Amino acid sequence: MGRLSPGWLKLCGCLAFADSPAVPLLPHFLQSHAIASANASASSSAAGASDDWSGWHLGRRRYAVWVLELHAMGPGEGEAVRRACAQARQALAAALVPRYERQLHVTLATAGFLDGDAALPDAYGAAELSRDLHALQDLPAAPLQLEFGGWSSFEMAPYLQVRDRSQGGPTLGMLHGALRPARPGLALTEALRPYVPHVTLGAWNAAWPRAQVLQWISGLPVLEHWQAAVGEIALVSYAADALHGPLTCHARYDLRGRRLQWRERPGWA
Repeated sequence: MGRLSPGWLKLCGCLAFADSPAVPLLPHFLQSHAIASANASASSSAAGASDDWSGWHLGRRRYAVWVLELHAMGPGEGEAVRRACAQARQALAAALVPRYERQLHVTLATAGFLDGDAALPDAYGAAELSRDLHALQDLPAAPLQLEFGGWSSFEMAPYLQVRDRSQGGPTLGMLHGALRPARPGLALTEALRPYVPHVTLGAWNAAWPRAQVLQWISGLPVLEHWQAAVGEIALVSYAADALHGPLTCHARYDLRGRRLQWRERPGWA
């Protein structure tokens, strides 16, 4: 494949590098909307560009993702990482989309729609959650050992790098493999890119040349590398009809105790 088509770029809400020869590496918050364009392209081309992605969400409101929330880090390390990301966002502000409300997090895997008909594509309900919990319980009962530090960029979004430092415990790669959807409709979103753990800073607001992006990234402050033990992950969701909206936490899973604790239950839970 080459670069994304104009319809995909419009639907994603931002553009790839202007001189990019490769497939854009999509962070998860763009993946689902990019996939939506493949389903809605015929109607969109006839009726003009659409901004509601109804061919993807089919009237459903909440799309769920498994993530690692930054608050799950220790207070010292978590605050240091949040402060560094805020400073980087400020430095890149002129090149990023202005209204980005998504809380800082590390994506593990997409899940699916929490509401609507369970027979529709990409539905995520009690059976899918049960499958995920069984997969999680097969992993070692220990916290993640992670390192945060260093800036980089996907072709649509800059990010803070995250590395596994686990020895004998679970890794981000293990969690991604356990939680990655097995159904074809969702597997496509995961197949768009290799899994790269990261903390997204925002989304580029235009087709910036690669050399310019690399210059901006190299000009960000040199970071110390923060080590953190992280003992829980979360099932969160975002509004399916809007880009860059905030995440709502529905449940948190304790990696040591292998327990799920609900915070805001969907209707089927």
